[in-house]
Parts: sequence; structure tokens; C-alpha cells
Amino acid sequence: MTDELKTSPETEEKKNPSRQADVFFSLKRDIVFGRLRANERLPEEELAVRFGVGRYVIRAALEELDRCGLIKKRPNRGAVVIAYTDGEIEELYDMRELLHRQAVERMPLPAPRSLVSELHAINDEYGVYLDKGDIDRVAEVNDAFHMTLFEACGNRYLASTIEEYWQKTAAIHCYAIGDPNLARHSHHEHRQMIEALASGDRILLADLTVRHMWPALEAYRAAHAATRRRAGIRSTAQQV
Repeated sequence: MTDELKTSPETEEKKNPSRQADVFFSLKRDIVFGRLRANERLPEEELAVRFGVGRYVIRAALEELDRCGLIKKRPNRGAVVIAYTDGEIEELYDMRELLHRQAVERMPLPAPRSLVSELHAINDEYGVYLDKGDIDRVAEVNDAFHMTLFEACGNRYLASTIEEYWQKTAAIHCYAIGDPNLARHSHHEHRQMIEALASGDRILLADLTVRHMWPALEAYRAAHAATRRRAGIRSTAQQV
């Protein structure tokens, strides 16, 4: 009876109420920063050993990653890190552009001083962690900046949809965090967005929120093109 209780999902959940979140955020960081590559398998048994938890906790964390669009669960074959085609990436970013422009269109401008101050404070924190080289915290603060900005549209469903597509493209847009030069550029663009909010320049703000997406996307494309070239060279060498 004791052994059964130790291995039951209900008991495991009670004993480790925060472990699912720990596993989820750890795997999310690994995916976002490229430690886990596109199409890489995520075996439950290996993850359970790595994190020292039962498979129930691993399955729950994988379910959450699947909902976020970071992994793909395949029936009877386990989970893999998501790998978007070029066409899917184009469609995702088309959606993000549409959503950003619609959100800016609905924002009351000039923005309230409280919002401007809050965004300045978040962006200052971004800069502090960037100087320290703490990319995990930079990524968290970057998330907070974008969610706070787009929540200002006043439509909770639009804001949550923007967040959904933000999560789906996390492994792409975090290329702007992993590269120090891109991260500095992103920090500067945040300041420009805040200035446009404060001055009430809606057209500039909409354009900034769209242009802000492209440097990370281009870095992602370049990195993956290089990976495909290397894979092609290896494949050719093996055939010779």
C-alpha cells in the first residue's frame, strides 16, 4: 500500500506542488534558448530522471508546453520540440503584425502617465539584467514589457491572443535576447515605443511594434539556414 501511494499521481502532486512549474519553466528556457533543438525528442523517462520527479509531473509539464505551442505531442511516439516550416513562420508573423496593429489602434493615446512609468520601470529592469548577462531574467522581463504594453488595448481577448502568438514564437523572438547586440537594440526600441505612447503618435507606435519583430526573426532564419546547410553537407559526405 505504501509503495502504491508513493507512485500514485495524486500523492506525487501533493508532495511536489511546485515541481510541475519548475519542470515547465526549465524546459521552456531550454527550448527558447536553443538548448533543446527543433524536432528533438523529449522522452518522459529521461526527463523524470533528470528532474527527479515521477512521469505524472513530466506529462503535466509537457501538456502545458504543448498548449503554449513550444512542443508537439505525437500519438504513441512521444513529444518533440516544435519545428515550424518557413510557410508556418510567415503565417505566424502575419498574424502577429495584424494583432499588434489592431491593439495599438485601440490604445488610449497619449497613454496615462502610470502606464508610461510602469513600462519605463520594466525596461530599466531589462537593462539591469542585460548588463549582468542574466538572459533568463532578461527574457522574463521582456515578456512582462510586451504583455503590459498590449494589455493597454483594453480588450482582454485581443491581449490574450497576442500573448498566445508570443508564446508560439518564443523560440524565435528570444534570438533577440541571446544575442547581446540584438538585446541592446531591443532595449532601445522599447524606449522608442514608450516615447510614442507618451506623445500619442499612434502610427509610429504601430510601426515600431511591427519592426521590433524582424531582427530576431532574421537571426532565427539565418541560424536555421546555416543548420540546414551543415546537415546537407553531412548528408552528402555520408553518401560519398
